Amino acid sequence: MLKFIKSKVAEADDKANAQDVIAEKTEFSYGFIITLSLLIVAILVTGILASTQIHEYRQNYEKLQGIKHDYMDLRVEYRRLLIEQQTFSTTQKIASRAVSELHMYFPSFEDKMILQPYWSKEQSKQTTSSNLNQPKVKNKEASQ
Repeated sequence: MLKFIKSKVAEADDKANAQDVIAEKTEFSYGFIITLSLLIVAILVTGILASTQIHEYRQNYEKLQGIKHDYMDLRVEYRRLLIEQQTFSTTQKIASRAVSELHMYFPSFEDKMILQPYWSKEQSKQTTSSNLNQPKVKNKEASQ
């Protein structure tokens, strides 16, 4: 390339013509340098943008995994609440059917009878000799 430029310079008759040939060569090299620098800047910008997008993707993926974990925890809690709700509703259904179909009811205070074990009755008989002849009444209805 240099030989070609030197031969053109040697062939040129005046200095102005030689300077034009050298100026053309330097203009081409400046354009090449500018183009090359623009390409380098474009490559750097593209690399930076790609790395920021990858970073955002990883952050969003981490958030997604956290949301999925929270979702699974909420589903487990929801199932537990459903089981608890079914337990409470079953108790009410059983109580209402017992009253309506079987005519069962909760005993009142008068209907309750307190029983003592056999060995405690013997001990009470030995300690209280005054009450031996009197029968023990457990219920008001039984005494009347």
